[in-house]
Amino acid sequence: MPKVPRPGKAPTSADVARAAGVSRTTVSFVLNDVPGSGISDATRQKVLAAVRKLGYSPNAGARALRAGTSNLVVYAMPRWPLGHAIDTLLERARDALAERGLVLILHGDRKLTGLDAARAWAELRPRAVLADTWRCTPESVAMLRQHGVQTVVLVGEESVPYAPTVVFEQKRIGIVATRYLAERGHRRVAAIVPTGELREPGELRFAGVLEAADEEALELTRVDMPFDHGAALTLARGWAADPDRPTAVFAYNDEFAALMLRALREAGLAVPDDMAVMGVDDTPLCELVTPRLSTVALHTTSFAEMHVRVLMDLIDRTHEDDLPVIPEHEPLVVRRDSA
Repeated sequence: MPKVPRPGKAPTSADVARAAGVSRTTVSFVLNDVPGSGISDATRQKVLAAVRKLGYSPNAGARALRAGTSNLVVYAMPRWPLGHAIDTLLERARDALAERGLVLILHGDRKLTGLDAARAWAELRPRAVLADTWRCTPESVAMLRQHGVQTVVLVGEESVPYAPTVVFEQKRIGIVATRYLAERGHRRVAAIVPTGELREPGELRFAGVLEAADEEALELTRVDMPFDHGAALTLARGWAADPDRPTAVFAYNDEFAALMLRALREAGLAVPDDMAVMGVDDTPLCELVTPRLSTVALHTTSFAEMHVRVLMDLIDRTHEDDLPVIPEHEPLVVRRDSA
């Protein structure tokens, strides 16, 4: 059985400087890519070769203590599970921040709010914090800034007065989907609200369905349902026996939509001829099921780029009042075969 290596003394920047035959200042200039430092390419390559040979890794904590901040951007995990949309957003944001020399890290405690959350995030000495509005208060944002956090950007259903806010309403998803179904001629629509840990975003999306259904004078059926094949099949069989059943179902997300596709087929209903089905997120699953799923796309790439642009605008701003204009993010329908 191989031995587990014991922790040893990590190489320091002084070790790199000795190995490369340069000063520690030169090592710092090279590793931090300081503009206008006058370091020749030959010297730079010597330093980088010494870094590789020694396996040197800068101490981010020590650097943050010296500078009062770091190159970290903390993303506070949302309170509901990560799905395809948020996962894609994080990947795009990570790549965009990396191009600017910043590192995106996730803070996994979903329960911390207010000053407790601010203390936990401030321990990391991040350059910026990105969090949901429900997690922050004016006092917690002030604490983060007191601890050297340069930028705090919040994301929520509505803007708050104490921090720049990227507004993204879950309700808009339900509105966009329902209006599309109404435009397609559907007058009886069902909406699935997940039970369990997805209930909260489900309620927010249903609020949009309810608003649009009222505007369009639609007959709306609410269905509270777990992600369970048996529950979906029972629902579909009930609809199959009802001549006045809904003609379309908004299925919360693409996974629930795929679940309903299978259940409706097993109950003898054809999609979209007997019932149309719409999902949300535009996941790869949409192209893998039959019929292909119509869905509401959140365009996470552009949403992530907006997050990063706002962060960088705020980091680079020269005046406190020079805040970026943050547009609201509008979901769009991706039309395929199921609706």
